[in-house]
Amino acid sequence: MSEFRPATPDDLEALDALVHAAYRGDSARRGWTHEADLLDGSRIDRDSLRSAITTTGQVVLVATDGAALTGCVHVTDRGAELAYLGMLTVDPALQDRGLGRRLIAAAEAHAFRHFHTRRMEMTVIVHRHELIEWYQRRGYRLTSETRPFPATDPRFGLPKRDDLAFTVLEKPLDRIVTDRLVLRPARPDDLDALHAVFTRPEAMTWWSSPPHETLDQTRAWLDSMIAHQHSGLDFLIERDGQVIGKAGFFAAPDIGYILHPDHWRLGLAREAVVAVLARLFALTDHAEATADVDPDNAASIRLLESLGFRRTGFAERTWNVGGEWKNSYFYAVSREEWRWRTDA
Repeated sequence: MSEFRPATPDDLEALDALVHAAYRGDSARRGWTHEADLLDGSRIDRDSLRSAITTTGQVVLVATDGAALTGCVHVTDRGAELAYLGMLTVDPALQDRGLGRRLIAAAEAHAFRHFHTRRMEMTVIVHRHELIEWYQRRGYRLTSETRPFPATDPRFGLPKRDDLAFTVLEKPLDRIVTDRLVLRPARPDDLDALHAVFTRPEAMTWWSSPPHETLDQTRAWLDSMIAHQHSGLDFLIERDGQVIGKAGFFAAPDIGYILHPDHWRLGLAREAVVAVLARLFALTDHAEATADVDPDNAASIRLLESLGFRRTGFAERTWNVGGEWKNSYFYAVSREEWRWRTDA
């Protein structure tokens, strides 16, 4: 199981070997993607690597398996809520196992927590089409900007062709992109779409209030969500550009979610819940995530238990919804259990 930590100067020799094995020469060709056919020479010199490790406003996060370094990623605070991600490295023998994805998540979480980043930027050599597509699946989007490759600076390598350039990608960190969904902060113009969810009796059966009767009720709920979403843990759910529900933590670590009935039984609730749980454990120090579920809500109970939540208690008359008292099952999943499941 991979551990992630900031690099120290003691890691310099092993980091240097890891980076160059992944980016240069025949060893790099063992991985699913590399730039060995584009560049020779250095990927980064020792002085630059030491600076990345020791300079305030930068961090090199390393993945370890026992004593071995298996991957790394470099993050630089650029100010104005912008950070730069670079030098994503995975041991070529361990590529295509999800470690790169987890390194990116760790880098984004570190930038969000420690640099107050809301937007991450990276550059990729324009010829590395498969890598660009991989980053796009991780939520990064191509911008219209390109930057020149420093072809005359040997610290960055010796080009094998004369048309190298960087394309710029960026990703907002206040949203989560999954295979089918975008989870993003709420906006005032979401009112009508949310009202379509909160007026559906099927969706509101297990909610903490009856179906909304007026647009003002939904507006008050939306205003409250907007006022409290600075934590980066509470989201509206979009599918194909349409708001279809909500998932996240209004009061962490207690999770809440609701989905328009037209989108039930497609695995979308699970997809959203998995995403926000990962965000909770990445951005906070909470030891567990919790849930309060109506004992009659069989679908939600199945979902939570499938994700490792265990029942921790029961209480009667916990919620008065439209004059009717509801009971509660309490559930929790620990950080360790969640990590074991996602690393497996």
